[in-house]
Amino acid sequence: MRRRVLFFIFFAMVVCPLPSLADTAGKFQGGFKDLMMAPLQVGKNVKTETANAKFLPFALAGGFLKGTFYMAKQMVTGTLNMVTSPLDNINK
Repeated sequence: MRRRVLFFIFFAMVVCPLPSLADTAGKFQGGFKDLMMAPLQVGKNVKTETANAKFLPFALAGGFLKGTFYMAKQMVTGTLNMVTSPLDNINK
């Protein structure tokens, strides 16, 4: 009888909260992915700007600046998701 009670206590304390922890891990992984994929924004924006432009030097400069801005934005968002991922469980 005592083993069953201990098993149910273990089940209630460890196994039941796992779905909420999985969501936290997903948010952390998404933030990490955003952080690692952020430098690709520069190349993507330079390519887009040069494909649509008539004067190449301005397109390169504009694409580089725009890509750098979006890269920084994605890095901040990813870092914020990684840092705040454990805080989601507090309100649940």
